This record gives sequence, structure tokens and C-alpha cells, in this order.
Amino acid sequence: MPSRFIGLAFILISIFFASLMIILIKLLSEDMNIFSILFYRGFFGFILSLFFFIKIDFRELKTKKIHIHLIRSIINALALYFWFTSLTLSSLADVSAIGNSAPIFATFLATLFMKEKVILSRIIAIFLGFIGVIIILDPSFNNIEKGHYYALMSAILWGFLVIYLKSLSKTENYFSVIFYFQLFLFVFFGTVFFSYIVIPNTFNFVLILLMALFGNISQISYFQALKYKDISFISPFEYLRFIFITIFGILFFSEFPEISTYIGSLIIFVGILIININIKKISNSFKL
Repeated sequence: MPSRFIGLAFILISIFFASLMIILIKLLSEDMNIFSILFYRGFFGFILSLFFFIKIDFRELKTKKIHIHLIRSIINALALYFWFTSLTLSSLADVSAIGNSAPIFATFLATLFMKEKVILSRIIAIFLGFIGVIIILDPSFNNIEKGHYYALMSAILWGFLVIYLKSLSKTENYFSVIFYFQLFLFVFFGTVFFSYIVIPNTFNFVLILLMALFGNISQISYFQALKYKDISFISPFEYLRFIFITIFGILFFSEFPEISTYIGSLIIFVGILIININIKKISNSFKL
């Protein structure tokens, strides 16, 4: 199977399970604080990741890029904090829409630091997605909430995070990437914010396990996608996360989007379609 389709399959799996994880976080935030959710996300994510190591040699965890793992983990932890917090302050649709600006930052940073070529069709797809997000939020920006700022900060940090993940994907296996991140996440939040950690009830405990499982699947799939395709190819497909989250928001929280949401979503879909259109003349003539 061509690497194009393998990479696409992995990114779709990643987006789907990331969307499910977001719904679980929204549910958990009704009874638990963000620090507790982040701690359990790291702790049980780490425990679940150990099951993957049963079939591998632990020597695969050896790395010469522990500093990159540490920086990546710090950025990821901060991004998750801002993202999780934004989910408690604003609607799923708004937060998801703002979060979709992450591919713009990721593609820009990939071009700047990794010298990736970005053909015109990809630029058009990304900016159409951005326009769609603006329409969803309201072009006048008169109703900006605190949660919107948190979501934007998370999106910027995610752009940097993708750069580090791409760098790690060249030499590291996904076992080590998941292992070191989960370890850092629960150790950091478990020690620094120990006094904030609360014990979950039985129902929330089940949700926490599912959250950790879905988060791990999403991370592994995204990391694998980066092995097959570059960032500028993967990024536009992340707009699908908004579609998934909007559907889940209607099903679980009765959050029905405004008409502008549907218009913006249609524009985003057009952008995603453009990314798959092979326009040789344009692609060969406009390379950045």
C-alpha cells in the first residue's frame, strides 16, 4: 500500500480517538479539576503503555535524545493544560474550531525550521481551513471568551510540538516517545500539584481508563503518520477533528452549532479535498 494512504489511515485513526478523548475530558471536568485529570491521564497512560513493552526489548527505550524527549514532554504537558482548561470554559465547537489553527502554526514552523516544501495546493487547503474557522467563531470577534485564549495558546504549542515529534520520528520508535511523555506527565503533575489530586468515583475511574487508552492510541497513530508523510500533508486533515467533536457534542451534550458552523465546516471540507487533488502545473510551479 502506498505510504500516502498508510499515513492518511494513521492520521484519521489519531483524530478519531483524540476526539473521543476530548469528550471524556469534558465529562470528567464536571466532577474533577484539570490537575487531577492530567495526572490520571499520565499515570494510567503510562501503565497502559507498559503492556506494549511486553513484546519488545527494553533496550529500545535507550535514547541519545533524552533532552528532546524532555522538551517535547514539557511542551505537550503545557499544551494539554491549556487545552483541557479551555474545554471547561467554552463550548466544544468553539474550542475545537480554534484548535484547528494548530496546522497553520505546524506547517509554518515546519517550513521555517525543517525546510519542508509546501506546494500551493497545501497552502490553499490550510488557509481555506483557517477561513472556515474564522467564520465559525464570528469574524467580528466580539464574543471572545477566556477559554478561546487558552485554546489558541494550546494550538500554538501544538505547532511547536509537531516539530519535535517529526524530529523524534526519524530516529526513535513510538514506544520510547509514549513512555517518556507519560512518565513525565504523571510525575510532574503528581508531585507539583499533589494537593489538588482527587480520588475518582467508580464511573469516573472507567472514564479515566478510556481517556488514557484513547490518548495512547491517538499519540501512537499520529507518530506513525509522521513516519510516512510530512507535516504539511498531515496538517489539513486535522480539521476533521472539528467535525468529529461537533457530532459528539450534539450526541453527548446537546450542543447544536450555529449555521455559521456548518458553513465554516463546508469550507474546511473543500480545503481537505483540495489537498488530494493532483494539480501538476500548480504544484511544480509554486514550491516554497
